Amino acid sequence: MEIAPTLAPAVAQKPAALPGWEEVFHMPLFRPGTSVRLGDQWETVSHVALRRQELAIYLVGHEASVSPNRLFLQPSAFTTLRQR
Repeated sequence: MEIAPTLAPAVAQKPAALPGWEEVFHMPLFRPGTSVRLGDQWETVSHVALRRQELAIYLVGHEASVSPNRLFLQPSAFTTLRQR
């Protein structure tokens, strides 16, 4: 009886990443209590709201909302990989 040669099982290869997607991405995370820079001053985030599909950041001591484009905040790192 002859035994046919067997091939090693194929090793699953990591799927190619989509353009613009990596294992980790960075974006600012605005949440209450976070210190942000508005111009030359440091401010504290009071609360965050979505208004008419726009992000509105409210700062402590300010009545009007501020656009996130006017604020500087060190980006937080997020992973795009699922945890097993």
